Amino acid sequence: MDHLRKILSGFSGKKVTVVGDVMLDEYQFGKATRISPEAPVPVVRIESERYVLGGAANVAANVNSLGGKVSLFGFVGNDRAADKLTDLTFAEKNINFFFQQFSGPTTRKVRFISGQQQLFRADYEDTNPKPWDMSKLYELETALEEADIIVISDYAKGAVSPDLVSRLKKSGKRIIVDPKPKNAFLYNGVFLVKLNENEACEISDCDNDYKAGESLRDILNSNVLITRGSRGALLFDGSVKEFPAMAREVYDVTGAGDTVLATIAMSLAAGASLDDAVILANHAAGIKVEKFGTAAVSVSELEKRIFKEEENKIKTREELKAVISNYQAQGKKVAWTNGCFDILHQGHIRYLKSAAELGDILVVGLNSDESVRKLKGPTRPIQTQDARAEIVAALEFVDYVTVFPETRVTPLMTYLQPDIWVKGGDYVKDSSELKNGKQLMDQDERRAIESYGGHIVFIPVEVDISTTKIADKLQRK
Repeated sequence: MDHLRKILSGFSGKKVTVVGDVMLDEYQFGKATRISPEAPVPVVRIESERYVLGGAANVAANVNSLGGKVSLFGFVGNDRAADKLTDLTFAEKNINFFFQQFSGPTTRKVRFISGQQQLFRADYEDTNPKPWDMSKLYELETALEEADIIVISDYAKGAVSPDLVSRLKKSGKRIIVDPKPKNAFLYNGVFLVKLNENEACEISDCDNDYKAGESLRDILNSNVLITRGSRGALLFDGSVKEFPAMAREVYDVTGAGDTVLATIAMSLAAGASLDDAVILANHAAGIKVEKFGTAAVSVSELEKRIFKEEENKIKTREELKAVISNYQAQGKKVAWTNGCFDILHQGHIRYLKSAAELGDILVVGLNSDESVRKLKGPTRPIQTQDARAEIVAALEFVDYVTVFPETRVTPLMTYLQPDIWVKGGDYVKDSSELKNGKQLMDQDERRAIESYGGHIVFIPVEVDISTTKIADKLQRK
């Protein structure tokens, strides 16, 4: 295992050139509470949205999250999706992007989610071949000279052409590819071709993945990796090697192939054998499929998974400041929420799950015992701050916990500067709007978080469930 640790320590600063079909992955979250009178389909009331890098851009985001430096090449349209994709890529610290504009739409996948269920997906795309300008090809040649390895993320949207592949091969650098079947034969002689089992069987016209892998290795004159979901992966490199899946729970497979591709690239660049690169990629995929939606995996996550290192989630404010700054430097969005969380109940769980979906990282602030007494009275809290912190930290969707003594959290927010401050309840900004039990927003809180560019998100609380009601019921009994 020490050699894997050494490989991971070598990830930092490795240079990867990623070429292919960049995409914008969009998530529309809402509630489907009725069927449309126009057709037998659910009506979704959209409540929030999320945008993340997809396709080749997601490969680049994963390389960045793993500590690499990326040069990313792809096509975008002249539209708002291109602006959003550019903004997201710019926020990634170590990605130099070279996007060429064309007349069609930016490739965009829009997923509509109700609860935890994806209802349907809408795709915007133009799959026609897209010629590269000479200026971009010159920039590509410059990036290739410095690259430790080349990744082609080919979703068959038109960014990859025979001429482009020929240019990449002439660089003499190792190339790893994730192709769609229609373009697979462009990649004869590259170092590694990664496919899923359906794609491998389609390309080779074989009825099982073992036959498909052996056939493709001979046809393509390349090493071949076939990913098989819950059955792990098969590597064909002159022999046949089977690698088991590493996921503890499969939540969402979106983008898992991009994570595998990025991890293999970083591993090979750091001096790993192909076997070890696949082992690390399998672990990375196992982490990814436990996350919702398109998401990147970090070196620290890999280290914790492989070496069974459990990070202490409970942090001091000074430790938490460093943690938050580190995630933000990687382009991650940090969500914060706070409260007493005395007797953890169903309402708390639902609220914290919703809060976790708003960012990449969820930090929970707990009022200290002293501040709870000031807020709730001398009979509270029922559980000590240490007990409450340990219980909240045990929740899988909570990333970090800190205890604070103040009754007002605004100074701590100004110090920590999370991207999103999640608050429970229905709030209004103007007292003239007060009705139906809504509360007036604290303007000092709002100004404090907006002063550094953060924003507040409100999640309605379930008023029928509360610690106070539970405590009162127990006392009556």
